[in-house]
Amino acid sequence: MLVAALFFLSMAVDDKVDIQIDNANRSVERELTTLVQNARSQSSAFASTSFIGYSVGRYYGFASAFQQISPDPERAAALLRSTYPPGDTPPAEIPAALTAYAAVHDRFHASFRDLLASTVFDDLYLIDRFGRVVYSLRKDAAFGADLAAARQRESALGTLFREVMGRLPQAQTPEQVMVLTQPLPLDQGHGMLLGRPVVRHGTVEGVVVFRVPIGKVQERLARLTQDGIGFALLDGAGNMVTSAPGGEKLKGWARQEPRVLEDGGWRYVVLSDGAKLAGGLNYIRWLLLLAGFGAITLFMKAFREPPPATDAGGFVPVGPSAPLDVAPPVSVPVTPADRPEPPPAPVAAPVAEEPEHHDHADEGDHAAALDADEGYRRCLVDVMTLALDYWQKAKRKGKIELAEESGLWRVYMDRSSLQTRTLDKYLLVETLPRNPRWRDVVRTAEYVLRHCGEPQGERETLSVALGRLKQHLKQAERV
Repeated sequence: MLVAALFFLSMAVDDKVDIQIDNANRSVERELTTLVQNARSQSSAFASTSFIGYSVGRYYGFASAFQQISPDPERAAALLRSTYPPGDTPPAEIPAALTAYAAVHDRFHASFRDLLASTVFDDLYLIDRFGRVVYSLRKDAAFGADLAAARQRESALGTLFREVMGRLPQAQTPEQVMVLTQPLPLDQGHGMLLGRPVVRHGTVEGVVVFRVPIGKVQERLARLTQDGIGFALLDGAGNMVTSAPGGEKLKGWARQEPRVLEDGGWRYVVLSDGAKLAGGLNYIRWLLLLAGFGAITLFMKAFREPPPATDAGGFVPVGPSAPLDVAPPVSVPVTPADRPEPPPAPVAAPVAEEPEHHDHADEGDHAAALDADEGYRRCLVDVMTLALDYWQKAKRKGKIELAEESGLWRVYMDRSSLQTRTLDKYLLVETLPRNPRWRDVVRTAEYVLRHCGEPQGERETLSVALGRLKQHLKQAERV
């Protein structure tokens, strides 16, 4: 009866948690899609038909003025950066070489700043068709840079410029081209870049790039947070760039399967605290578990106690039949021949106790110190992520197949899809349990090494990481 109650209650808890996670996924997808659509429409308005002459006039003013500074782009960029400090501080003195550029800057800079104040952007860059950044609102490190130079080609802005220009031959019209990047490390923190070609009379004359600060995403994620529900935006490598809530508040939270935004391609993930989401049902489940544990403990205690010793006649007075007042026994002489031989006292058969299995048994203070060691915890996560990466490349299979085929991790049915909630916790230091199951991590890595061959590079990397983990374990005398 108690087992059935625990089973149905656990199902109810899981259903309640899954419903809240599904609702959170829909909410964050809707919010991020709205942000991308706003960025798309606000950037297109900069070069719309009704605004094209005004915008292109500004653009050409900066492009031509930049060319007048110096025939050497490097010298022109150095003069600009030394005259216009980072931020929005006006220059103290204008050199003679920058007279034409300063006139264009004074004419259009304020209107650019007012334009961005009502958008999701915090900076814009004007890039001429040669790849030179002729204008930046906030004058960051990219201002004046030559994106065609070798040291700038692989920068975030240089890569975006080449991608926009590369898509133009395949587009029916230049106005259809728009490139939105994943979160990137930029000059003033992480952010996303959105690039569009600048067109005049059907001819592409350059690229305008807008920057979406990561703070805009953080604001929207913070509005969606609930008790036990959080969100994170991921970069192209799957690392968390920003989250709500952040920091220590996410310690111990589970990380759900990452999802990709259909409009924009951003990757995001829902973070959850199962205990908070379950609410009162979780407390009831714990009470039933404690009650079950108490009942089992009492049963085992009664089973292990030896039966009471009987008297010579084999009769033990119990309950109401036992006399309250017993008279002293009367000694009756018995001859040795008539003396009955007393039966042997019963001996209770010993009951063997089952050994308990714990990862921390007999380890003492070394185990507690090891579990708190950040290097050890990072090593556990490295082994799991490298094992999963090697498995995916060698077998062309995912973590669901790894969990099922190895038999080391439990696979859950989440409505219409399979999930590996416990395994997922071992892929991030932030979600790693306080007392991690290190034996399962070691066995998973050894299973992957046994069943996977090529590529050798990933195999060697996993073997080295597994060796480091075993060194940590040897120090705590666990292996």
